[in-house]
Amino acid sequence: MPVRNLFIGLPAFNEEIALPRLLGKIAGLREASGLEITTLVYNDGSTDRTAEIARDWQARMPLVLLGTAANGGLGAGLRALVRHACDNGAPDDVLVVMDCDDSHDPSQIPQIIARLESGDDLVIASRFRRGASAVRVPALRHVTAYGAMILFKTIHPLRSVLDYTCGYRAYRVGLLQRGLQVFGPSLVSEPGFSCMAELLLKLNRLKPRISEVPLMLRYDLKPTASKVEPGRYITRLLWLMVKWRARGFG
Repeated sequence: MPVRNLFIGLPAFNEEIALPRLLGKIAGLREASGLEITTLVYNDGSTDRTAEIARDWQARMPLVLLGTAANGGLGAGLRALVRHACDNGAPDDVLVVMDCDDSHDPSQIPQIIARLESGDDLVIASRFRRGASAVRVPALRHVTAYGAMILFKTIHPLRSVLDYTCGYRAYRVGLLQRGLQVFGPSLVSEPGFSCMAELLLKLNRLKPRISEVPLMLRYDLKPTASKVEPGRYITRLLWLMVKWRARGFG
């Protein structure tokens, strides 16, 4: 099914440096692709000019500013982006969620869209597929990512999935709408970065067609320090993997 309408969801916390660069790239993609793209910026209680910059860009491109004055974590942002796309989109529309720190490149979206138009329901930009690249990613992040991948493939083996935690993904809106029908508000209940794995495992219960494309990860363009604490993240994931397995997710 051809993709005509696309939401690009950007969870943002103190991204005043990266946000205008990323919005410029999205505006260029919109002009070049002919897609009807609406950018959703979720301002997660930023204390810098993130919200102000997003409002300034509303005069240049279709952009919706979401969020609250309080920081609620990535889970709150993902939940709001999913809800907005489901409430305002049609089943054949697409929600792409990507990091707002300029480490994910919107130029990969046409490749992702091609997979969706071939029949996939969910496409992941994966760090573990042949052709993936990572520029200036700290060694500890590499170790953490590989460790999480091995654990997930052992405890929650999903067909065609290697990268359970990357934040760069595309979802058919119809799949998300079905997920909300089954799980309600608890479709995304985790407050932190583990919400990405949670959403994937819950949507997998609906038997979607999932594929991966190689991710181009550009940490050299990332202007701020990572917000992930690897030790706490892995500890949390281990506990959640056991809980999710017991509940039959994956």
